[in-house]
Amino acid sequence: MARGTTTTGAGLAALALLGASACSAASGDDGGTVLRIGELGAVPAAPALLEAAGVDQDLPYEIEWKQFANAGPEYVEAAGVDEVDLGVTADTPLIFADAADAGLKAVAVVSIDAPEEQSDNAILVPAGSDASSVADLEGARVAFQEGTITQYHVIKALESEGLGLDDIEPVNLPVTDGVTALQNGEVDALATLQTHWAQAEADGARALVTGSGLIAGNSLVSARAEAIGDPDLGPAIEDYLGRLAEAVQWKEEHPEEWAEIYAGLSGLPEEVVLASEERAASSVGPVTDEAVAAQQDQSDVYLEVGVLDERQDAAGQFDPSYNGVFGAPTELGGD
Repeated sequence: MARGTTTTGAGLAALALLGASACSAASGDDGGTVLRIGELGAVPAAPALLEAAGVDQDLPYEIEWKQFANAGPEYVEAAGVDEVDLGVTADTPLIFADAADAGLKAVAVVSIDAPEEQSDNAILVPAGSDASSVADLEGARVAFQEGTITQYHVIKALESEGLGLDDIEPVNLPVTDGVTALQNGEVDALATLQTHWAQAEADGARALVTGSGLIAGNSLVSARAEAIGDPDLGPAIEDYLGRLAEAVQWKEEHPEEWAEIYAGLSGLPEEVVLASEERAASSVGPVTDEAVAAQQDQSDVYLEVGVLDERQDAAGQFDPSYNGVFGAPTELGGD
């Protein structure tokens, strides 16, 4: 595949930031451009994925990897104070980055290829639970992390049954703590995602409902607005997006090989990683009107439940400048 021409394959409270100031690209030891890429979680998966896919060679810039164990909020804060240039998160952090004027723009979308049929998200109940539908969660203790995609999933699932957050007992837990709480009987249901879902399932939990047909399940590649316009960082971002698209395609075509690599990095059983990887095929692609609309819907939900103070224009969270990497127009159609 020619790099950059095809793309098939692939909490949070509003943060009070110090504010970002425009700057030029950082320089490496040889005076070249350094692209600072943030990765969420404790596992350095992105550099391993680029290497496994064979797209980490002949970079015309250096990459400085920055790990954010506390996920979205930490990444958003770092971007707001000019400590990172680019990163991949779920879609939700960009909503709160916007609320905090962090200066981040989504420049590409990692989307589920068949969101009506597949999903990385699930609301789980433990083994032995009598619940058979979301309607059975009325009055139950349901865990999710406030201001994240897990809260949005719960809201949309309840809405599908004519219920709301007032009809359950919400339990605000970090995603990393949810599986243990479910196993220990501290909650009756848990909204979670990805390998956390697979871990809980391996322990006997079952999915009451997934995100299929309820939420888009997008992840967003975001960059600092100042970096997008920088004469050195801008081209570096463009090049990296093409490499990332190829790497994600490789991962989708080699799930067993990637599961072995990720298991070695994370300590998780290979079967847990593979179960997570095979739930939903994804690909890296351009900013689209559909992605903006899905982001607007989610933002409006957070306004309705009082997480946000004012309505956002989700289009302002995106920048289609790099759509050409994916052979797509750089101007959105809009309404």
